[in-house]
Amino acid sequence: MVTATSEESLDEARWRAVVSSARDAIICIDRSGAISVFNPAAERMFGYSADDIVGDNVRRLMPSPHAEQHDDYVRQYEETGIAKAIGKVRDVSAKRRDGTVFPIELSVSRVASGEEITYTAIVRDVSERRRMEELIRSERDFADSLIDTAHVIVLVLDPRGRIVRFNRHMEEISGYRLGEVRMKDWFDTFLVHRDRPRIQEVFDSALGGEDVHGTVNPIITKDGQERQIQWYGKRLIDRDGEVIGVVSVGHDITERLETAERLSELEHSSRQRDRLADIGAITARVVHDLGNPLAALSMQAQLILRRAKRGDFQPAEMVERPVEQMLETLNRLETLAREFTDFAREQKLKLVKTPMRSYLLNVTAVWEAYAGSHHAALRVRVEPDLPEIEIDPEMLRRVLDNVIKNAIDAIEDDDGEVSISAHRCRQDRVCIEVADNGVGIEPGIDVFRMFETTKKEGTGIGLAIAKQIVLAHNGDIRHESRSPKGTVFHVELPLNGPQSG
Repeated sequence: MVTATSEESLDEARWRAVVSSARDAIICIDRSGAISVFNPAAERMFGYSADDIVGDNVRRLMPSPHAEQHDDYVRQYEETGIAKAIGKVRDVSAKRRDGTVFPIELSVSRVASGEEITYTAIVRDVSERRRMEELIRSERDFADSLIDTAHVIVLVLDPRGRIVRFNRHMEEISGYRLGEVRMKDWFDTFLVHRDRPRIQEVFDSALGGEDVHGTVNPIITKDGQERQIQWYGKRLIDRDGEVIGVVSVGHDITERLETAERLSELEHSSRQRDRLADIGAITARVVHDLGNPLAALSMQAQLILRRAKRGDFQPAEMVERPVEQMLETLNRLETLAREFTDFAREQKLKLVKTPMRSYLLNVTAVWEAYAGSHHAALRVRVEPDLPEIEIDPEMLRRVLDNVIKNAIDAIEDDDGEVSISAHRCRQDRVCIEVADNGVGIEPGIDVFRMFETTKKEGTGIGLAIAKQIVLAHNGDIRHESRSPKGTVFHVELPLNGPQSG
């Protein structure tokens, strides 16, 4: 038979087992503040043994000013019944035996047994949690500081495209404070109507896991201006793997684009001025070059006319030579006029996606016989994996024909050699090189300038036209001397066509 006394003993044993094994400190006091229970967790937390502390006032475990005010707290509660701590969880401070003050989470309960009142406090040391919270807060503050001081836009959108956050730089560019537009639709608020479908596709792709690399679109500022922004972004994922939005970094490139446009206009104007200057030079040259041939043609025509009037048609040789001289002169004038027309005309390209290896091999094959007739060996080396690029095949052929013919014509010795090579260079370009061991180009001669030529019978227009064609492709053409003799011409073309050069 179990007696009431034995049941009470059993309950007490259970209570003490719970108190002893609890991970949190458990401290019991009476209404005067004297400690009656101080469990092992409390001993570890505060540095006192139960024997040292039981019977002392709980104020010993409190820092100032709580230690001085504790008795008043208890007395006010006993008199008024208004609880400030009982039945609540509070964040306060406690003091260890060595005087260290540390943060705790405190909950207090009250139990009355007849006239006896017991207050039980459960204390949890939250020092590590506070340290981690402070570390997280510091890291967040540091990140916020970086974001707000960065001279780029930092933008966060939720999966529905609503504005979650942007930084101070975005506020400066757009004229909007974040509070004015938070949780508003980004596309409706900041994008021009024509760009919304395209940028919506980019946003949807980002939500699907595809990073944004260099997408450019204008945003509308508060005062109605358009600013061109280049975006880089990726999706945001929470700890559970759920997509919670997209974070993007944006660079305002408005001034850069405007500067590039102005530079392009200046370059175009500069080329136009150079062309006009060259056309002026051509005009003077044409007047000079046409004067003598036309005078010669006039004299030959008069001679034929006089002989015709005398009936002097026999023998035929007396007429044939003057006529041949007239035809030679006319051919020369025709070539000069054609090249003059080509140079004066702005180069308009008809772009075609062209496999460069087969194209270059076809171009160079035509010159093998001509090189052989000039005692020159023609060596061709074209990289096997040259890609397709956008060029005007006919225009570029004129460039290569001109450079290759000049290289062959420069050969004076029987052991002459012209080498033609093509390869990828600088990752985004195709480089074509034509090298010879001929007479070379004298210092101070700009072969790309009108009528600057090293050839006795050259017009001095061919390479000027070649440069125009290469520049129209957004490429580059230049030359340099070889050692011990000869010249190498370099032609560079953008892999992605003229628009990328």
